[in-house]
Amino acid sequence: MRYLITSMPVLSHLLPLVPLAQQLVLDGHDVLVATSGAAADAARRAGLTTVDAGGSRDARAPYDRLLDIIESGNAGHGPVDEDSLTLHGEYFGEVGLRMLDDLLEIGRAWGADAVVYPGIHSAALVAAHQLGAVGILHGYGSPLPTFEPALAHILASRPDLPDRVPEAGIEIDVLPPSLPNFAELPWTNGVPAHRLTMRYGSFNGAADVPRWLLGEREVPRIVLTCGSAEAQSRRGATYRQILEALDGTPCEAVILAGSAQLDLLPDPLPSWVRLERWLPLKFTLDHSDTIVHHAGSGTVLTAFDSGLTQVGIPMPGTVSVGNARWLPASGAGTMLDLGALDTDELAKAVVAALTSPEQRAAALAVRREIHDMPSVREVATRVSAIVAEHSASRQAVNGVEPVGGRR
Repeated sequence: MRYLITSMPVLSHLLPLVPLAQQLVLDGHDVLVATSGAAADAARRAGLTTVDAGGSRDARAPYDRLLDIIESGNAGHGPVDEDSLTLHGEYFGEVGLRMLDDLLEIGRAWGADAVVYPGIHSAALVAAHQLGAVGILHGYGSPLPTFEPALAHILASRPDLPDRVPEAGIEIDVLPPSLPNFAELPWTNGVPAHRLTMRYGSFNGAADVPRWLLGEREVPRIVLTCGSAEAQSRRGATYRQILEALDGTPCEAVILAGSAQLDLLPDPLPSWVRLERWLPLKFTLDHSDTIVHHAGSGTVLTAFDSGLTQVGIPMPGTVSVGNARWLPASGAGTMLDLGALDTDELAKAVVAALTSPEQRAAALAVRREIHDMPSVREVATRVSAIVAEHSASRQAVNGVEPVGGRR
């Protein structure tokens, strides 16, 4: 089988798809990743073959504009309120429109049997439908349908497309069963015929690991991350507040900043703070004691996979608000309001994350639950059987003999 893996040109959107893509390669299938920018770089570092989709049309630009709007506080207050949905639909839809023609050309030239994508990348579902391929909706946090506001924006903008595109044939859900879906949206476009649960892969990209990370810890290690964009860290202002709250608490703080510009960080940094750009998050958390973060889906689930307590400070108007609610709901941590961040409240939340046996036990319970979910290997086998059946049916309808050597 030939699998076209695609995401918007955003690193965090591509990473959750990598474990399945790598397993499909190991199983002998052909895998091609179609995206651009940092997402394509991550795919190449993961050993996957890539092709540019959207790079020539700067497909990332509408996403960056959306981040600026979110940072300004004009994106609504929750992941599913009307203002937020409308805004995200327009800008995610614009990203998709800049990628769609490339996805169609690549898929047709290569003969894709299936298209694997995260639900916010609605253009991928359109491409799968137009190619006659199986759409595989790959979850990365809360199980959500293909993002209907973006899908509607794409279909309304292109008269050559149908008025409606049915939902993907396969859904992969990575959310541990005990965690509520706080970002639930209605499945207005039908439901997948096959709905599979899968253990979250916790792939965070490749990077060199410094030797100090492997050594004995004299004080607790606290990881701080607001993702890789300036909007979420407010150019370092959020980190500054966290460091002020931690001042006086014996600890080592490790900031994972990605490519974000952090000109609002304290200068110089306190001696107990390390500033790093890229470290594999799962590996880092396995050698740490707790984490304070922006509540991105990958960060929260990776921390759960490591059995760590957490403090979430989500950006209003994003799906991260729903993700952060998993922490108090599970008992494994605390959610704080970024817009009214109080130093004393934050300090208490971090101390609780470091010292509370109840929070630690709750985090370990979610970790066990994740590890009991079906493995990537099991799910890849089931997915490929479904795709093979679809491909055989399509060839029979078209009167085409199976191509020798294709799996």
